[in-house]
Amino acid sequence: MKYFVLLLALLSCIPSQALEAQSLVRGPYLQLPASTSIIVRWRTDAASVGRVTYGTDPNNLTQQLDETTAVTDHEVQISGLQPYTTYYYAVGNGAAVLAGGDDHHHFKTSPVIGTAQPIRVWAIGDFGRSSIDQQKVRDSYHQYSQGKNTDVWLWLGDNTYYDGTDAEYQANVFDAAFGYDSLFRYLPFMPCPGNHDYEVISSPSASSDPINHTGPYYDIINVPTQGELGGVPSGYELYYSYDYGNVHFISLNSELGSVIGAYDWTGVSLGSFNGSPMYDWLRADLEANDKPWVVAYFHQPPYSKGSHDSDDFWELYMTAMRENFIPVLEEFGVDLVLNGHSHVYERSFPINGHYGTSSSWDPAVHLVSPQCGYDQIGEPYVKYLFGPEANKGTIYAVVGCSGSSEDGASLGHPAMCYSAGGDTTIGSFIIEVDGNRLDAQFLRADGLIMDSFTILKVDTTTNVLPDPNSAVRDVKVYPNPFSGQTTISYYLAHNSTVSLEVYDMHGRMWRLQKNKVETAGQHEYLLDATKLNLASGSYIFQVKTEDGNFMQRLLFLD
Repeated sequence: MKYFVLLLALLSCIPSQALEAQSLVRGPYLQLPASTSIIVRWRTDAASVGRVTYGTDPNNLTQQLDETTAVTDHEVQISGLQPYTTYYYAVGNGAAVLAGGDDHHHFKTSPVIGTAQPIRVWAIGDFGRSSIDQQKVRDSYHQYSQGKNTDVWLWLGDNTYYDGTDAEYQANVFDAAFGYDSLFRYLPFMPCPGNHDYEVISSPSASSDPINHTGPYYDIINVPTQGELGGVPSGYELYYSYDYGNVHFISLNSELGSVIGAYDWTGVSLGSFNGSPMYDWLRADLEANDKPWVVAYFHQPPYSKGSHDSDDFWELYMTAMRENFIPVLEEFGVDLVLNGHSHVYERSFPINGHYGTSSSWDPAVHLVSPQCGYDQIGEPYVKYLFGPEANKGTIYAVVGCSGSSEDGASLGHPAMCYSAGGDTTIGSFIIEVDGNRLDAQFLRADGLIMDSFTILKVDTTTNVLPDPNSAVRDVKVYPNPFSGQTTISYYLAHNSTVSLEVYDMHGRMWRLQKNKVETAGQHEYLLDATKLNLASGSYIFQVKTEDGNFMQRLLFLD
């Protein structure tokens, strides 16, 4: 009898949730990856105080963190980690491990922000259908990426169908058979919402203030709202930015429009668009960015002739993003814009300044390069960092076919270099960045690379010597850096017609002298930053003649 009483006493000391048989319902999955921290999330069928154990050896998880209250939706942030280091983990409670403690459950912290190193990005759009097509796209990338680390996983919206409910996310996204359960264990995702994600959040005719938007999409994500991963703090999960290596990513929200005008943050209403919190934040974020590569993504594409036609007058959200946000992205030289929504694959030429319907397309005005960027035939896109064409040319890719397809799409938008639709075009998008080179590919569900292109960024002031036949010789700047004024001297080998120009890092030009005939010999020019109203920063000074030119970097300190 006394042993029975003792057993009851011992059992009474064990927390009740530890006595319950507990099952893992969702996850584990990873969020908010940083160089020294990450968030681990999972869901259980009964409330418990969650525990994460972790370490650099899957067989020796020596560190642990416990939650403070019993919940079913668990969220634990691990801090104090080392940058760009692989860790292994397990989740459960004080009584049992529910998942992990093996090679499959791991994560890799991000590199220190700004570190220039090779990175790989995987992007999928319009995928959450719990379909065989979704499964094929997932498996094709899994096969492609064997032995290759994936650094960033982008969701391009319509992440689940049809109404964005929690049950749909559970069945279509977190599911093991057709969803991404096997990927969630080691690969964080960085999403944007689509119109289907927004069905239970705010309908197109709603007038709710975006800062009050809540729902399943926002419940499942943790994204950087305070500049934790670089970029300007947005303050909202609605939209955000972050840095990975030397790439700056911007996740916008094309669903923040209101057709009746109230709280219209994109400009879909019939009235004139006078800016919004998202618009103002985007400008501030791009102005502050110092990373050489910029990739932006949001759901509704500005250009498409797929299942959604950007020319149709009822496509108000597509039009609003094209007219109001694309000019800002292009002004700051964004390299690549990714979208979903239209259930096809389309990829543009590098373009600039086209904000109307396809009928207003003028290649003489809007086409930056007529080539398709195929490096394998010696025609990569070249994007200049300085000079009159600095950072000019943005490529737009529609990848709304990672689980959805559209037969009979008209395609053929004149801005597009490559377009494909139908059930043979199911696939995903891969970006690889290494130094001054970006390679992108469309990977079909059957493993075929259907399209690819390369962008090379060229600094025309690096290791460039003047043409031996050029008149310009021996360009010098003193002092440099300078405050107020600096003297620029140069030597002309023969009589020449000379123009002098200054460019900032956005390609804006100040013409100091145009086509002045100068004699052979030494010349000087006094550059006065105050008269030019220059702001502090880097500039390029260019001496141009009829048979060549020479550039010199300037640094003005106000």
